[in-house]
Amino acid sequence: MAVDEGHPTEEDEEVHGSPWPIVVALGVGLIFASLGVYGTALLNPLFLGGIAVFAGAVGGWVWDDFRGRRIPYVPGEMKGEEGTLQAFPTRKAAMWIFLASEIMFFAAIIGGSWAVRASSATWPAPGEILNVPLTALNTFILITSSLAMAEALHAIQQGNQKAFVQRLLITLALGIAFLSIQAFEYVSLIAEGLTPFSSPIPPLAYGSTFFIQTGFHGAHVTGGVIAMAYVMLKARKGKFTAKNHGTVELMGLYWHFVDVVWIFLFTIVYLI
Repeated sequence: MAVDEGHPTEEDEEVHGSPWPIVVALGVGLIFASLGVYGTALLNPLFLGGIAVFAGAVGGWVWDDFRGRRIPYVPGEMKGEEGTLQAFPTRKAAMWIFLASEIMFFAAIIGGSWAVRASSATWPAPGEILNVPLTALNTFILITSSLAMAEALHAIQQGNQKAFVQRLLITLALGIAFLSIQAFEYVSLIAEGLTPFSSPIPPLAYGSTFFIQTGFHGAHVTGGVIAMAYVMLKARKGKFTAKNHGTVELMGLYWHFVDVVWIFLFTIVYLI
């Protein structure tokens, strides 16, 4: 049966037919390249160009999505000697590849920070500078948001639109709460003398390792919150159903990833 590309049927999974993700990756690549060339001097042509490319690509991607530029995803089949196997969805494979690259990224910054720590003669003890109880509360908030995300996915799989929207809203609110508490923590620490370039207790590298690790994670959570808000907007318009919720599943994979990464960071940065 023929399918109208502009209006996929409810039985078909909607897949974004946009080239913008490649341009987004190009913008991010330019940003990281600028850090290698210019260091912390962010007001340079490479960094600003990367920001412009990234912002423009995200805007174009959202605009395409609003216009309904889609290609229908129809699950294929792979014939094998033992029978018929379901083809793995392309978008899900792409998400897992992306998350694998993110694991390597965070492994690199955590490993580099640990190497700096191991080579330092002194290092602040847990709780000597950082507010561990406050961050423990924030960790609980993020874990709870991950559970809410799982419940939101379960609700839409069951076709329960009301519970889906409610649990997605809870996830979004908890994500915003996490970022708000982290922002409060940053302001307090900076007021006490902990910055990317200084530390109230030696070594000076303590500040840089702290902000690099938690800052990059915070940037990932911020991106997730923005994406979650967009998914929430579509959810309120009834764009997802029990048969069409692949975007929600991918959003959940990313959200669980930032949750797991934070558990490692909280243990390494705040408790050890």
